[in-house]
Amino acid sequence: MVSTLDYEISDFKMDVLDASQEVPVLVDFWAEWCGPCKFLGPIVEKLASEANGAWKLVKVNTEIHQQIASEWGIRGIPNLKLFYKGKVIDEVSGAMAEPDMRKWLQKTMPSKAITLCMEAQDLIDQGFKEEAIPLLEKALGKDHANVEARILLAKLKLWESPNDVIEMLADLNYLENVAEILLIAKALELDSDDLKDDLSKKEVENGIEALKMNDLEGFLKAFIQAIMFNKKYHNEFARRLVIAVFHYLGEGHEVTKKYRRQFDMVLY
Repeated sequence: MVSTLDYEISDFKMDVLDASQEVPVLVDFWAEWCGPCKFLGPIVEKLASEANGAWKLVKVNTEIHQQIASEWGIRGIPNLKLFYKGKVIDEVSGAMAEPDMRKWLQKTMPSKAITLCMEAQDLIDQGFKEEAIPLLEKALGKDHANVEARILLAKLKLWESPNDVIEMLADLNYLENVAEILLIAKALELDSDDLKDDLSKKEVENGIEALKMNDLEGFLKAFIQAIMFNKKYHNEFARRLVIAVFHYLGEGHEVTKKYRRQFDMVLY
């Protein structure tokens, strides 16, 4: 008969991070003194036994493994974190009844589409962006509602097919990061005739041309100059687009770091 001890952790890297490369690993952070943990623990163990290897359960006693609990930001227990491919893909805190736990696991366990999306992200992180595109397209073929796959694919196709990106993400424009991607896509499709005459217009036109050529430094130089002339021009178009590009690149990108201070000084 399987007991709690059979699920207890021995080595976090081996039991969780490495094991999650093959199957999802559900980590139950608990403690002996925790009443809700004692309620939830048997439920999770029962479901793990029923899973028959489809996913793995690992239990971490936070009193014994305080450093692990600290490293993973555990502030309250019980806490369940679902790891896959070495990453936390979902988590839940507090006790729940067995039917609710079953629903959560069914919703949370990674599908083939999610797996493909994660593999694509790994390729992107390694610099193999072109190789990631067919994986994301395959993921969307299996689950068109996969928001992460749609956003990743849109970012990869942004300069090549901005109009397709606009169509791809139109129904997700309520998300802040999607709204910024759409702003860049619309800028790449912008006709200068749509811009009002103003001292800033020429710089905005120059910046858009640089953006279309993926010359991001040229774009930023021109748009920062445009902001100097008129911060409010075209519904603060320059400010909004510069911020969108910074977020697209990421705060750690060398171009962002080079121009962020200049932008802030001009803006404020």
